[in-house]
Amino acid sequence: MSSILEQVASTTPTTDKEPVKLKVKVPRGTIYWGGAGLNGGYVQPQIEAFRKAGIKHIWVGLTNTATKVMGGEFGTIVDAIRAGLIIRYEDEGPWTIESGMDQPAEQFNLIGYSYGSLLAAQTANFYSKKGFKVDNLVLIGSPIEKEFLFKLRAYRNIGKVTVVDLREHGDPIYAGMPLTELTAGVPKLATDMLANKGEGHFYYGHVVSDSQRRWTDLAKKIYDAGLR
Repeated sequence: MSSILEQVASTTPTTDKEPVKLKVKVPRGTIYWGGAGLNGGYVQPQIEAFRKAGIKHIWVGLTNTATKVMGGEFGTIVDAIRAGLIIRYEDEGPWTIESGMDQPAEQFNLIGYSYGSLLAAQTANFYSKKGFKVDNLVLIGSPIEKEFLFKLRAYRNIGKVTVVDLREHGDPIYAGMPLTELTAGVPKLATDMLANKGEGHFYYGHVVSDSQRRWTDLAKKIYDAGLR
């Protein structure tokens, strides 16, 4: 298989010239977006765990984070606010992928954790509506809104939506939750984040003594869901 998969469309000319061929890259491979800031110390180790589990052609999503323009902790906070108030709902904007679309892979998969789950959801929404097949969408610790999640699961061009809630680990966030519950959970989220012990919502997002086991277990769960 060529490293660049192309969808070719021909247009009918108004003259007797040869038809013009328009080449559009078909997205392939797997993108993983981490939590707010997209740059936590857990991101690369998780990517390696995914690869070891058998999910090939995977790379890190680095788009749509306020840290690019605001930097550091303030940008991370802005990402978290956007997750809770704005992008947990369907957005009609152009959520395009700028790089990595030419991976020599059989599948097109989108994985996201926390804030990153919403980037994955919006990207899947955009590409599926454009007629592209999204093989798998995986939402980990996602605060996605109920109606948006329902639409994603109903789209014919999205093969499978896998939700990984972390409520068993004490996370107040879960997919489809109402804004009132999300707001009520903010104090616990703040406490767990500052504790930096890998508890609750940050079960996979803090580097702790048994993080490698956690990341390996997560990778196996996602592999078993069908991602390759």
